[in-house]
Amino acid sequence: MLASLLIVFREVIEAGLIVGIVLAATRGVRHRGRWVTYGIGTGLLGACLVAAFAGEIASLFAGSGAELFNASILLLAVGMLTWHNVWMAGNGREIAANMRSVGALVATGERTLSALAIVVGVAVLREGSEVVLFLYGIASQGGSSLTTLMVGGLLGLAAGAALSALIYFGLLAIPIDLSP
Repeated sequence: MLASLLIVFREVIEAGLIVGIVLAATRGVRHRGRWVTYGIGTGLLGACLVAAFAGEIASLFAGSGAELFNASILLLAVGMLTWHNVWMAGNGREIAANMRSVGALVATGERTLSALAIVVGVAVLREGSEVVLFLYGIASQGGSSLTTLMVGGLLGLAAGAALSALIYFGLLAIPIDLSP
């Protein structure tokens, strides 16, 4: 349960940071919430498709190939996590600046609101896919019941959403200078 809680918590915070930055940068823009919600929904739908196909691919490897497939999924998940941490260490500020830039362009009317849905959708899809891969890897190892994975995941989702909301409200308190 703790593993699924931490995994989901971490990934929700990562997606929540993007959502929070976009929402803070576009405050006052009409209908921004609708488009951000579209992006979140689309990203979640994409992550569900990844989950559906992970199960399908796993069934193709039934038997002796299942262990190889499960090991590959875990290795891919660890590789993604390692690459993401190294990459974010050097590019975190740039990502935040890009998100603020997209928000500023939408606020000034230079970009359409659909840009918000795309940015948020890609972020949620990426983080949701990581959740799918990590939880699939944990489930394939055994030792954790579906109930404990679900409870941990739901607790991680709630905690990550709460922390993301706090970060968003903190971002609102920071004045944003839209001048070049």
